[in-house]
Amino acid sequence: MISSKFRAPTVVAHSPVINRKTGLTLTVSTIRIDRDHYDTVVFDDSADKRNSGMVLAGHEHEGSKFGPYVIDHTTYRSDSRDEAMEQHREALYAARTEQPVGGAS
Repeated sequence: MISSKFRAPTVVAHSPVINRKTGLTLTVSTIRIDRDHYDTVVFDDSADKRNSGMVLAGHEHEGSKFGPYVIDHTTYRSDSRDEAMEQHREALYAARTEQPVGGAS
């Protein structure tokens, strides 16, 4: 039997975004990798992955800069659940309000 002190990642928040006006279909997901290690990612849920690699610029909120979010490519690490949930809310706001632009190389 193989034992490990590491647990499988757990989903902390998982929020689908469907913008009928722009046709944008994304998911913002925050997972807990390990104690004091959370990652937030924006995924492209379109069938053809046309938004993958595109950028949601993000914005500044209360003195903190959030983003840019490169869809399917960028993860944001947080050291606490509160910080992770703030990052999740900001990524969700960007996914709901911004049109993806450009492409990340």
